[in-house]
Amino acid sequence: MNGDLRVGVDGKSLLPPRAGVARYLEGLLGACAGLEQTGFEIALVSPRRSRRTMPWVLWDLQRATGRGFDVFHFPFYYPSLLPRCPITVAVHDVLVLEHPEWFPGRRANTLRLLIPAGVRRADAIVTGSRSVAEAIAERCRVPRERIHLTGYGVDGNRFAPPSAEAVASRRTRLGLARPYLLQLGALEPRRGSDLALAACAGLRDRHPDLELVVVGEARADVRAFRQPRPWLRLLGRVEDDALPALYAGAAAVVAPSRGEGFDLPVLEALACGALVVASDIAVHREHFAPAVVLFESGNAEALTAALACALGDSETGRGLRAAGPALAARFTWEDVARRHLEVWRAVGGK
Repeated sequence: MNGDLRVGVDGKSLLPPRAGVARYLEGLLGACAGLEQTGFEIALVSPRRSRRTMPWVLWDLQRATGRGFDVFHFPFYYPSLLPRCPITVAVHDVLVLEHPEWFPGRRANTLRLLIPAGVRRADAIVTGSRSVAEAIAERCRVPRERIHLTGYGVDGNRFAPPSAEAVASRRTRLGLARPYLLQLGALEPRRGSDLALAACAGLRDRHPDLELVVVGEARADVRAFRQPRPWLRLLGRVEDDALPALYAGAAAVVAPSRGEGFDLPVLEALACGALVVASDIAVHREHFAPAVVLFESGNAEALTAALACALGDSETGRGLRAAGPALAARFTWEDVARRHLEVWRAVGGK
């Protein structure tokens, strides 16, 4: 793409090990490449070798901002210290500021300094949820008008209801012969795996074959997983191609997190026609309430009861599975790309 507006973008998040920011950046850049609009050029700036995030952003990208860009976009929470061009920064949540007890360690302490100072330096902040925008304004002391809701999307070609044959084939390959609850996301205490375990245990009196399948890499020690259980399956990271069948094949997808900035796995699960039971945290209510079963966050008994009702009422379950893809279709990366481009043009003066 050639044009008047030159946008530099930090591409480090696309390199292994990939996390949720990679899903955001991949969707954003792919949609930007497909926009019919002209007059802008995006240059991805990535390290040539393995590089820790903090020195990469603070030092390497410091130099990159001086390469003639009209605006430089930082997709991972904080920008360089002294940028040489206008900048935008994506802040996906401020949980490290709201709940420091969830993020112990030196790196988290540094983030508590870098995020507020960084967003105050930024010409514009982008985020995906109204509740997060309000939290950024309050916790980082920045005017609300500098925070732009750009949203998130889902790839409808990759995440869609799979055929019964595809579900059966994937379950066979993964050895999932029994009914299962599915939780997906990086493993850390705030994600509510203790609630999912307690709920599955509580349901096994009525559903003795039920298993809990957890997909995601460990980021921190999860005390609830220390005790082995024969009905718990920890699959670790699985390839993206396996996810639609895993979502759709689950008796229910559980999203018991105590705090999220958005929760892309919930959106992906809905796009695949899954039955989703989610905690009633702000972002779940804001984005997914019409198509999911909500339960009181942090309450294992409430999650057990919600799952029991959802699994026991086939008509409600069918209705929710049908509602999910329709709701997910409203979240497109093309819309996300257009909103980012509007912000970049305003910041870059073009």
